[in-house]
Amino acid sequence: MRRTWSTPAAKGTDMATKGVALGGPYAFLPELARQVEAKGFDAAWVSETTQNATIQAAVLAQATERIDIGTNITLAFPRSPVVTAMEAWDLNELTGDRFVVGLGSQVRRIIEERFSADFDRPAKRMAEYVQAMQTAWRMERGEDVTFDGEIYRVLRPGLGGRGRAADRRLPRVYVAAVGPLMTKAAATHADGLLGHPFTSERYLTDDVLPRVDAALAEAGRDRDEFTISQGVILCIADDRDVAVREAKQQIAFYGTTPNYQGVFASYGDEALTDRLRQVWKDTGQDLDALVAAVPDEAVERYAVAGTPDEVRDRLAAIERHVDHLILGGAWYKVPPQRLAENLWAILETFGTA
Repeated sequence: MRRTWSTPAAKGTDMATKGVALGGPYAFLPELARQVEAKGFDAAWVSETTQNATIQAAVLAQATERIDIGTNITLAFPRSPVVTAMEAWDLNELTGDRFVVGLGSQVRRIIEERFSADFDRPAKRMAEYVQAMQTAWRMERGEDVTFDGEIYRVLRPGLGGRGRAADRRLPRVYVAAVGPLMTKAAATHADGLLGHPFTSERYLTDDVLPRVDAALAEAGRDRDEFTISQGVILCIADDRDVAVREAKQQIAFYGTTPNYQGVFASYGDEALTDRLRQVWKDTGQDLDALVAAVPDEAVERYAVAGTPDEVRDRLAAIERHVDHLILGGAWYKVPPQRLAENLWAILETFGTA
C-alpha cells in the first residue's frame, strides 16, 4: 500500500519528512540511492539539468525498496503531457506506487532556445498539462473521460483501450512553483508543490503558504491532501567559511534571475538582483566578484550553511512550515570533491538510521 505524507500538523509534530537530492554518473547513482534508504530518509530526488530525469528515476527505483523516488524536476513543456503520463505510469508500476513526477516550467530562454518548445502562458500551460496527464491516467483506470483544453487535448485512450489497469493507483504529480500564478496552478490541480531551493522562511510564510491556502480553498480542496515539498540550499562543512562561500555562489547564481526577485523582496533585498546582474555583466561572471557582492546576511536569510551543528538548528526554521524537505547543496561552480563531501555530510547529519 502506498505510503502518503501527512502534514506536520496532522502528525502532531513540527518534523517534516526528508528527502535527498541526488545526481552524478550513473555508475554511482544506485549506491547513492541505497545509502539514502539505509540512512532512514523518506525519498530520493533527481533533477533534469544535464541528465534525463526519467532515466535517473528508473535507476534509483531499481536500487531501492522503501523510499519514494521523485523528479525535481521533469521539464514539462518540451514533452507531450501524455508521453510524460506514460513514463510516470510505468515508473509508478516499477516502484510499487513510490513514484512522484515533479513537473517544472524552467524559464523562457531555456525552453525556447535549448529545447525549441513553446513557453507562452506558462501557468495556464502547466494547469492544462497536469489535467491532460490525469486524464490519460484515468483512461487507463477505465473512466470515460476526455480533456479538451486551449493548449492540450486528450481525446482518445491508448491502443490498449480504457480500463486495462483498473486496479492501479494514480501516480502523484507535483508542480514546481515560485510565483503566484504557478502556485495557484499547482494547488488547484496537482497533488503537491515543489518549492524552489532559493527561498527564505519569510517568503514561505508571507507569500507561498497563503497563496496555497487561498488556491486550495477556492478549489474546494483539503490542505491535508496536498503536499508542500521544499528544497533548500544546504551547505555543510567543518570549516564554516567553506560552506558560506558555496552558499554565496549559489545565491549569486539564482539572484541574477529576475524571476526570483520576490524571494529577495521578502527581506527588502530587491536591489540585490540588479546588483548581481551588473556584477555578472561587468566581470564576465567572475566568481570572486559575485561572491563578494552577496552580503553575509543573505546567507542567513536564503540558505542554510555552516557546521553540522549549526545547520541542524537552522533547518528547523524552514522544516516546521512544510510537509517534506528536499536536502541538496549548492552546485554552481562547486568542485566535484566538495559536492561529494556535502552530500555525505547531509546523509550523516540528517540521517536517522
